[in-house]
Amino acid sequence: MIELLPGDCFVVRTDSPLAGLINWGQALWSQDSRAEFNHSGFVVSGDGTTFESLSRLGHYDINQYRGCPILIVRYAEMTPQRFQAAYEAVKKYDGMPYPWWRFPLHLVGLAKHIHWSFPVCSELTGRMLNKAGFTDSTGWGTTPDYWADKWRELLRYEAKKLTKVWDQVLPARE
Repeated sequence: MIELLPGDCFVVRTDSPLAGLINWGQALWSQDSRAEFNHSGFVVSGDGTTFESLSRLGHYDINQYRGCPILIVRYAEMTPQRFQAAYEAVKKYDGMPYPWWRFPLHLVGLAKHIHWSFPVCSELTGRMLNKAGFTDSTGWGTTPDYWADKWRELLRYEAKKLTKVWDQVLPARE
């Protein structure tokens, strides 16, 4: 059984039709020329409710990723108050349509600089982490691969800052 807390963040590899294309695009700008995860989000409740940018920016259930490889991390200093303040800052995006038009900006490396609208999944995660004070990055222009690489680096070299909650296929319900 996985214990989830508000503020836990995740990256996941799905088998959606766009997953391969997203990973190909991410690999173009990746430090290691690879991309394993095509989506990201964060947990807002211990029952697995998430806030993500899918077809719409909104609340979903992490259980939709059962059977998919997923990395879930927890920042050591993510207090309930810190999470709530950060969550309040990004809830303004709730209900907005997915910003498909940002994909070309990511492909040509301009998404960090041009962001007049609302965020794709990884940018939403980054916006929340920025508002919680865990990254200087504004989140704009980040990708699921960026977060996966950043979290694995923190786990390797600064383990006190981050805990690995889960890093394998999310199991079927028990």
